Amino acid sequence: MLRRISTFAVAAAALGLCAMPAYASSSSAHASKGSFTAPSLSSVKGWGSYDKINAFRVKVTVCAKRTSGDSWVGAEAYAYNSNYSQHVAIAGVVGPQTPGSQSCGTAYLLDTAHLKVFTFIGGNNGRIAKKSSLKKIY
Repeated sequence: MLRRISTFAVAAAALGLCAMPAYASSSSAHASKGSFTAPSLSSVKGWGSYDKINAFRVKVTVCAKRTSGDSWVGAEAYAYNSNYSQHVAIAGVVGPQTPGSQSCGTAYLLDTAHLKVFTFIGGNNGRIAKKSSLKKIY
């Protein structure tokens, strides 16, 4: 009798593991973390990190540091959905009066299947004067 009960318990446990809902799958349960560097320009250095919370949400931090000059500089990350039809941007921007000549931006972004980053140097009237190539992070 005891042997039958333990057999049923093991079978029920195995069935329960196989019947987990899709959101509880092992691929989305484990967060993926990483750091990156942005393509640099002559007067700006960019870097950051990401932490995938699940398949739909990621925490992104992007930082910029002015290495020379006194113009506006920054690093910007674009998070795209799976078919690149929508994107969200997060940036760290350094102005002429920024203490330490460094700035970071952090955001929790939704639906981020792809992440790309670049650095830039600002020009007149709030326009970008120079932009690095776009680097694919994932």
